[in-house]
Amino acid sequence: MGSCGSIRIAVGMTCDLTLNLLKRFRAGNFDLALVKRERSLDMTGVRVWREPLVWAAGDRDFWLGSAPLPLVVSPAPCVYRQRATDALDRAHRDWRVAYTCGSLAGSLAAVKAGLGVTVLPKGMVPADLRVIDGKPLPNLRDTEIALLQAESLSPAAARLRDHVIRSLG
Repeated sequence: MGSCGSIRIAVGMTCDLTLNLLKRFRAGNFDLALVKRERSLDMTGVRVWREPLVWAAGDRDFWLGSAPLPLVVSPAPCVYRQRATDALDRAHRDWRVAYTCGSLAGSLAAVKAGLGVTVLPKGMVPADLRVIDGKPLPNLRDTEIALLQAESLSPAAARLRDHVIRSLG
């Protein structure tokens, strides 16, 4: 009776801000990377997902009146943070960072607690938050997720790449 050989692979995942992931990918630390693609960055890759970005808010209407808009954001260098501040600056709307957190759960809790508004992909806004898509706040550009791949991939990494593209694309 012959034995069937098996291939063993180890998959390691890193969750981080896009610019940090991009830096590590370029340094050769990853075979594949799913990142938010920005027009301003020198980035190729295969687009696997696109969705509108919206403002998400709790019960308070922070945009009424002239006070700076309180933002709930991830630490710099966060793509969504930059999108929010750029849009507000273009609209000549004063803003301030009210809460900074590196986790989505922490940011959502802050918005639900009434500390400010945040930016999310439309499909990720929980049912207990309000979607503000445009007025009275400025429109936001869509978000795009791209899959980057190293120059040479093992057969296992190539299969994972193909699976990700089929599943998300």
